[in-house]
Amino acid sequence: MELDDARSVLDPRVIERCREIGRADILVGIPSFRNAETIAHVVRTAAEGMVRYFPGLKPVLVNSDGGSTDDTVQVVLDTPVPPGVEKIVTPYKGLPGKGSAFHAIFEIAVRLGSRICVVVDSDLRSITPEWIRLLGEPVWKGSYGFVAPYYIRHKYDGTITNNLAYPLTRSLYGRRIRQPIGGDFGFTGSLALIYSHMDVWESDIAKFGIDIWMTTTAITEGFRVCQSAMGVKVHNVKDPGSDLASMFTQVASTIFYLMGEHEVKWMQVRGSTATRIFGNTRYEEPASMEINVENLIDHFQTGFAEYREVWERVLDPAVFMELALAARAREEDFSLPEGVWARTVYDFAVAYNFDCGLTRREVVEALIPIYCARTADFALRTRNMSNLEAEQMVERQAEAFELLKPYLVEKWLRAKESEAGEPRGLLPVT
Repeated sequence: MELDDARSVLDPRVIERCREIGRADILVGIPSFRNAETIAHVVRTAAEGMVRYFPGLKPVLVNSDGGSTDDTVQVVLDTPVPPGVEKIVTPYKGLPGKGSAFHAIFEIAVRLGSRICVVVDSDLRSITPEWIRLLGEPVWKGSYGFVAPYYIRHKYDGTITNNLAYPLTRSLYGRRIRQPIGGDFGFTGSLALIYSHMDVWESDIAKFGIDIWMTTTAITEGFRVCQSAMGVKVHNVKDPGSDLASMFTQVASTIFYLMGEHEVKWMQVRGSTATRIFGNTRYEEPASMEINVENLIDHFQTGFAEYREVWERVLDPAVFMELALAARAREEDFSLPEGVWARTVYDFAVAYNFDCGLTRREVVEALIPIYCARTADFALRTRNMSNLEAEQMVERQAEAFELLKPYLVEKWLRAKESEAGEPRGLLPVT
């Protein structure tokens, strides 16, 4: 496909490199930023997976780097790959973030006419060649347009997924996709074309909003969606009470923006359906990790003092009273039930999309302490549970979001009627 070089997000030398290569039957993209310690393993494994499981197809590996100041780029260049695997190593343009890295990968996939596209994170320690098969084969042989990962994770890993991305994707769009922000995906070249042409790259989608945007876009554009069982995910884990505020903000703002964009599609959805899983779903025990509950509760109590006026403006009075009670509780008595959390998220989604006297950034940032409270509640209630038992709590929370969807619909329609207009739209990066 011919693209306008003047509007490209690629360096001219990369455009020329694409012309030299000509085409790609399968392309694996790896975004990176200071991942010198882990990326060699990912490059070797991804290249081996393409050759082993897609023989006869022309493989291309793309590294899209965000200006790493360590040896990431040189490590990628120096890492040996099997004969026949082409490499493209490129800096990306635009806002610094994973989404901008993907934007460059999408364009390269389009320029090369790639039929199978796979993207994997650069900090993966558990990736195997089989991952490339699992993410690419449903596209190649199963006519699926989008493949999401289905991981086994520790009960305290993936708190944004568990508390926000999974239950909202399920309740809004009616699809049970367990890891909608998993980071490792497979998709068709036609979906890469849609991704590359959307004008969203001056927003949080250029950062950590990219994964949920990709998943939601695949669903709303009508592509066949499935999941692949990847086993245990081992990567650089972050503590939800100290490391995830910016990621939470970007993911939440993207989900709320997409609610405004796709109101017609989610408003009529009731309940949810299972999404097919490829591969072996046999359970493996993930590595243990700790979570600082005291720190999470402290974030919430501090947030109550800081954001009390915002919460009173955004939340239903009964929901606010529940938060006020939780803010006064001791750790051993602390509780923020899933129903309160679901109504809280729905209230904030409405406040984000319709004028409530606050900026969209203020709305999303005010939700972070309550996310900390919900994470603390989950940690306390699952402290003596196995990972499998804790997974049932995640499912119960997702069911609560489904059951309370009429609450969202009523609040949304009331806000829309009083404002007599459309949702406020995309949240730019500030």
